[in-house]
Amino acid sequence: MLDSDFDDIIQEPLVTEEGYLNPAALNELEAAIEGIPPTHERCSNDSEWNKKHYIHLPQIVGALAKWACRQSPYYVPDGLENVCKYFSECLKTEKVFGKDGWGHLSLNDISKLCHDILMDAGVKEFDNWNERKNKREGTGYCSAFDCPTADDDFIDLNALLNNVCIDIRDEIRKDDDFDRRFKEEYGSLPWEEKIENYDI
Repeated sequence: MLDSDFDDIIQEPLVTEEGYLNPAALNELEAAIEGIPPTHERCSNDSEWNKKHYIHLPQIVGALAKWACRQSPYYVPDGLENVCKYFSECLKTEKVFGKDGWGHLSLNDISKLCHDILMDAGVKEFDNWNERKNKREGTGYCSAFDCPTADDDFIDLNALLNNVCIDIRDEIRKDDDFDRRFKEEYGSLPWEEKIENYDI
């Protein structure tokens, strides 16, 4: 984001005449962040995010567990196993996965599944990750490095679900790069025909 783009988001001066952060500017920034649409809406016209790949259900659940731990101030957030089991069971009911757990999905498909199953869906243990345990009111996020106590921190759930997709995207990019180099050296991919004929 360019500095000039920032001016379109916040009209109020960021700092008061006394040199303090301007609460009105912070409120504008928070409202702008709250108004950011989910990844699958922002990337609806992105060809990389619309291309379908064979995705194994544990890839999605594993990415959720990984990023929940990485973003949590407690390293392992409360209820992680329950959230992952719930998420996994919900994914299994989706018609996009075969009985062996494979699905032909785009990154936008994965993003939408994550949001539909977990965001604002009454999954209490997941929702609790977004709350400070010390119940402090007010705006602002602090990293695990800056907070005096983990109880003053929380997980940004939108960022968490976005990171699930980014994690899978990076894995796809690495696989595609490997396939490209393999083809350059050996001429074809021995597993390509099997994948193309695979029926979910």
